[in-house]
Amino acid sequence: MALDAQQVECLLKMIQDTRDLELSCPECAAQLDCYAQRILDGEPIDGLLQMVEQHLNACAGCNDEFHLILETIRAIGESSEA
Repeated sequence: MALDAQQVECLLKMIQDTRDLELSCPECAAQLDCYAQRILDGEPIDGLLQMVEQHLNACAGCNDEFHLILETIRAIGESSEA
């Protein structure tokens, strides 16, 4: 299976964006609720949560889970306001 030019470019970008210290998927998942709440509150993303953000940019599975958590928090907030 050969990669097309877009896939090669994406792969090279992911390699370029790697860091010496990165979170695993379980480590990222443990921080997703806190990260989502910070996003919703408009608070700064710093420290460990910057590593979560980097992981989400590279991992589609964790990114999908993050968006589900974000939607859930929003729905809970809307239902409590009603």
